[in-house]
Amino acid sequence: APGDVASLYRTVRRVAVAAKAAFAADGITIQQFSEPAGGQVVFHTHVHVLPRWDGVALRPHTGEMAQADLLRDHAAKLRAALAAAQE
Repeated sequence: APGDVASLYRTVRRVAVAAKAAFAADGITIQQFSEPAGGQVVFHTHVHVLPRWDGVALRPHTGEMAQADLLRDHAAKLRAALAAAQE
Protein backbone atom coordinates (compact mmCIF):
# COMPACT_ATOMS: atom_id res chain seq x y z
CA ALA A 1 0.00 0.00 0.00
CA PRO A 2 1.23 3.53 -0.68
CA GLY A 3 1.27 4.41 3.04
CA ASP A 4 3.48 1.40 3.75
CA VAL A 5 5.96 2.47 1.08
CA ALA A 6 6.06 6.01 2.47
CA SER A 7 6.72 4.67 5.96
CA LEU A 8 9.44 2.33 4.67
CA TYR A 9 11.26 5.12 2.86
CA ARG A 10 11.15 7.42 5.89
CA THR A 11 13.13 4.69 7.66
CA VAL A 12 15.40 4.17 4.64
CA ARG A 13 16.22 7.89 4.66
CA ARG A 14 17.05 7.76 8.39
CA VAL A 15 19.34 4.76 7.89
CA ALA A 16 20.96 6.34 4.80
CA VAL A 17 21.80 9.57 6.66
CA ALA A 18 23.24 7.56 9.56
CA ALA A 19 25.23 5.28 7.23
CA LYS A 20 26.75 8.27 5.43
CA ALA A 21 27.88 9.70 8.77
CA ALA A 22 28.97 6.38 10.32
CA PHE A 23 31.21 5.42 7.42
CA ALA A 24 32.33 8.92 6.33
CA ALA A 25 30.82 8.19 2.91
CA ASP A 26 30.66 10.70 0.06
CA GLY A 27 27.21 9.51 -0.93
CA ILE A 28 24.66 6.72 -0.69
CA THR A 29 23.13 4.30 -3.20
CA ILE A 30 19.67 2.95 -2.37
CA GLN A 31 18.46 -0.19 -4.18
CA GLN A 32 15.26 -2.24 -4.03
CA PHE A 33 14.68 -5.13 -6.42
CA SER A 34 11.21 -6.48 -7.32
CA GLU A 35 10.51 -9.81 -9.00
CA PRO A 36 13.12 -12.05 -10.65
CA ALA A 37 13.27 -9.91 -13.80
CA GLY A 38 14.18 -6.95 -11.57
CA GLY A 39 17.00 -8.84 -9.88
CA GLN A 40 15.14 -9.96 -6.75
CA VAL A 41 16.47 -13.21 -5.26
CA VAL A 42 15.16 -12.84 -1.67
CA PHE A 43 11.39 -12.71 -1.93
CA HIS A 44 10.40 -10.22 0.71
CA THR A 45 10.63 -6.45 0.55
CA HIS A 46 13.96 -5.09 1.69
CA VAL A 47 16.09 -2.13 0.72
CA HIS A 48 19.85 -1.99 0.25
CA VAL A 49 21.49 1.15 1.68
CA LEU A 50 25.05 1.32 0.35
CA PRO A 51 27.57 3.91 1.56
CA ARG A 52 29.65 5.10 -1.43
CA TRP A 53 32.97 6.88 -1.82
CA ASP A 54 34.29 8.95 -4.72
CA GLY A 55 36.45 6.86 -7.02
CA VAL A 56 35.25 3.48 -5.69
CA ALA A 57 33.23 1.55 -8.26
CA LEU A 58 30.03 -0.25 -7.29
CA ARG A 59 30.64 -3.97 -7.74
CA PRO A 60 27.93 -6.59 -8.23
CA HIS A 61 26.85 -8.49 -5.14
CA THR A 62 28.51 -11.91 -5.10
CA GLY A 63 26.55 -13.35 -2.19
CA GLU A 64 29.75 -13.62 -0.17
CA MET A 65 29.45 -12.45 3.45
CA ALA A 66 32.07 -10.35 5.20
CA GLN A 67 33.77 -11.66 8.33
CA ALA A 68 31.56 -11.65 11.45
CA ASP A 69 33.91 -9.31 13.36
CA LEU A 70 33.77 -6.71 10.58
CA LEU A 71 29.98 -6.96 10.38
CA ARG A 72 29.73 -6.50 14.17
CA ASP A 73 31.97 -3.40 13.98
CA HIS A 74 29.93 -1.93 11.14
CA ALA A 75 26.66 -2.62 12.97
CA ALA A 76 27.99 -0.87 16.09
CA LYS A 77 29.02 2.20 14.03
CA LEU A 78 25.61 2.34 12.38
CA ARG A 79 23.75 1.94 15.70
CA ALA A 80 25.85 4.76 17.21
CA ALA A 81 25.10 7.05 14.27
CA LEU A 82 21.37 6.27 14.48
CA ALA A 83 21.38 7.01 18.22
CA ALA A 84 23.28 10.28 17.73
CA ALA A 85 20.77 11.39 15.10
CA GLN A 86 17.91 11.01 17.60
CA GLU A 87 19.60 13.18 20.24
